[in-house]
Amino acid sequence: MLIFDRYNQLFGMWFSIKYPGDSLIKRSAVQRDTFTKSTFFPAVLLVLFLSLPYSIAYSETTDSTLTLLSSGDTMLGSWAETVMIDSGYGYPFGYIQEYIEGSDIFFTNLEAPFGTGGTPFDKKFNFRVKPDLVKVLLAGGINLVSLANNHTMDYGPECLQQTLEILTENNIAFAGAGLDLATARKAAQMTVNGMSVGFLSYTMTFPEEFWASDTTGGTCFPYEEYVFNDVRAASDSNDFLIVSCHWGQELRETPKPYQTKMAHRLIDNGADIILGHHPHIVQGIEIYKEKPIIYSLGNFIFGSYSENARDSFLAKFKLRKNKKIVTQILPISVYNKVVEFRPVPLEGAAKTALFDHVRRLSSELNADSLGISNDGFVTLIKS
Repeated sequence: MLIFDRYNQLFGMWFSIKYPGDSLIKRSAVQRDTFTKSTFFPAVLLVLFLSLPYSIAYSETTDSTLTLLSSGDTMLGSWAETVMIDSGYGYPFGYIQEYIEGSDIFFTNLEAPFGTGGTPFDKKFNFRVKPDLVKVLLAGGINLVSLANNHTMDYGPECLQQTLEILTENNIAFAGAGLDLATARKAAQMTVNGMSVGFLSYTMTFPEEFWASDTTGGTCFPYEEYVFNDVRAASDSNDFLIVSCHWGQELRETPKPYQTKMAHRLIDNGADIILGHHPHIVQGIEIYKEKPIIYSLGNFIFGSYSENARDSFLAKFKLRKNKKIVTQILPISVYNKVVEFRPVPLEGAAKTALFDHVRRLSSELNADSLGISNDGFVTLIKS
């Protein structure tokens, strides 16, 4: 990859670019049923009877929940491709069915396009996945993906178009890329248990040639001139808004300053959950204004035998219509020399070690201590 060294501005601050994905660039100048108790007992019974259906409906509405399960980088090509074809499309999910069960939305960052055409971009790693492997996503129940990353455009607009068509045909919601900037900016929307969920996705990684423009297809880079307007609009039109960010530096354990600033501004403008990816390893968790920021989910099903990407986690969220969010992390091994593209839940000492690691990484991100229960539930412990 190219190493850039220039200054770019967002939020009125300057950041020096030393690694791909370090900079945010500004493109332009910058009813609940109530009743009155009666002393007349039959009247009370009548009122209770008549109000019962409405009370039940209200209770279902206010107590409605949806479950979001989120995973990190998924790349089904390379060595993983052969394993999926030989072992079956549901193979990767064999050991984590308990984690998947009950999820209404299952998210992943799709780190490679589906397709057969296109021309590879001139860079070190180019990924492309056979169209039939979309059945892996379907077998696992993955129904929401981010396309805003540094590989979606590896084979150009032709392969991007194939990817968009394949996802659409298979009813998998997506955001973060399109055949022009307007479509790349567009929020996905899902309705679950009477609640609407919006989803926006942005990449803060190079190459810059992958970013969509008004006239060319590509991924969505969060230029300040529109990003916060888009977030507010999506927040206003949905009960919850999830924002996915492909950012940071590969194999780095901590977010960079621009990431925390960006995450805070996204939440300030209406985001409820921030899902980060790109480093391939996990980073810490921040709770900002009672909203979770997962800076990096690490790898999920990724077609490499990396020695660096060993332990990861899935993040599960219970969302209530009253805007309360319960966060839980579910540790998994993604060390493919052992698990062979089939994530395995961590248990015992390995699970405890992962929790301790995430707590340590989170200590600098929160004023209060981040607590993680034995079941992975995340809370802030007031100092």
